[in-house]
Amino acid sequence: MDSLKLLIVEDDPQFGGALREALEGAGYTTRLSRSGMEALEAVTEESFDLIIQDIHLPDADGLEILAESLRRRPGCKALVMTGFATVDRAVEAMKLGACDFLAKPFPMEVLMVKLQKALKLREMELELDSLRGSASELRRIISCSPAMRSLMETVRSVAVTDATVLITGESGTGKELVADTVHALSRRSGRPHVKLNCAAIPEGLIESELFGVEKGAFTGADRSREGYLEKADGGSLFLDEIGEMPLLLQGKLLRVLEEKVVFRVGGCRGYRADFRLITATNRKLWDMVREKGFREDLYYRLNVVPVTVPPLRERREDIPLLIAHFQRCPRSATGLEPVAFAPETLDFLCNYDYPGNVRELMNIVEQLSILHPGETIKMRHLPVSLGKGALVGKIFESFPLDRPLRDAVSEFENRYIEKVLSKTSGNKSLAARILGLSRKVLWEKLKRTPHS
Repeated sequence: MDSLKLLIVEDDPQFGGALREALEGAGYTTRLSRSGMEALEAVTEESFDLIIQDIHLPDADGLEILAESLRRRPGCKALVMTGFATVDRAVEAMKLGACDFLAKPFPMEVLMVKLQKALKLREMELELDSLRGSASELRRIISCSPAMRSLMETVRSVAVTDATVLITGESGTGKELVADTVHALSRRSGRPHVKLNCAAIPEGLIESELFGVEKGAFTGADRSREGYLEKADGGSLFLDEIGEMPLLLQGKLLRVLEEKVVFRVGGCRGYRADFRLITATNRKLWDMVREKGFREDLYYRLNVVPVTVPPLRERREDIPLLIAHFQRCPRSATGLEPVAFAPETLDFLCNYDYPGNVRELMNIVEQLSILHPGETIKMRHLPVSLGKGALVGKIFESFPLDRPLRDAVSEFENRYIEKVLSKTSGNKSLAARILGLSRKVLWEKLKRTPHS
């Protein structure tokens, strides 16, 4: 990552300038504020790794400013300075979250030692948060299938790097969950994980949301505001539905990725942009490139490590595990008794294709938990869009209406049996359970069926 970012809050121009020169000479990036209000404006606009602040400020109580700064930037560390050192003030500063206390005048060597100790403490806290986050995120991946094991191996390999990741897959497969896992397993896990859905924000607003706004940039911009790129500084930025980003904005994003500097709308000052980029889409970006709907140079910049999340129909082994998981934690059915699934119903759900993928399965389980709490779910309980209802609809789409009822019933039965067998990949035992027949009766019907 780039150099650590420090905020110096000091009203004495000469001393503040000397601090800034010494710290930047040591490789740190700094910003200097000369009052309490300037300091609060700075922490609102930017994220910092550490604040070095004088307690005695011309416009406000330094301890109150310190408390508010740390509230606005949780996880940021602080060192406080004063020319009027007292034990009481030192204790109060430490209670508010300061790591250490410096009495002016002090040698720069002392500042550097205390600074490094504070930053080391912050690094240790971030590592601890990373371990906690990693365990939490890994538990969220519910899978035993070879396809998902392969995906997780790729995720573990790429997470420890800062490489840009492009996650592809159908809607509802869990692309955001994969992005969360990449961040949680990375060395940035204790830092911000900022998310933006490019399809959810109107085209006229997405630039200001992404890049931020300088005060006075346009009517209504009454204050400066950092965008998602700055909010992600030091952490990860997840851009979902990247294929929906307007072409003009794609070029500006590419510039940020190459130069690591963000310019807000209406501004000429550059801000540091040190983030790990993770993007996702359910579209075929290369087809969009060929059709001039997506920039080719940005495509190559994003597609450093491609990760494809398999659809649920390619990881059927996970369906029983996912059903059990959703039963334990239904989103809106908290407190309801879990449902049980009859063997034929569970078999059918394991063989259904799920065009909506994991999201569709989650909604099915939640719906059944709400409508039939504590019951055993039979085939008749399944939503009409699934199971026999869907098969009946498909059969009737091309069913001829020019024959006697008896012949029509016989033909419908034959077609229906064929469709169920096709759905179960020829598994006659499963087909018999779905049809509500014994295996023997099904065999007899198949013998009489001319298409069998």
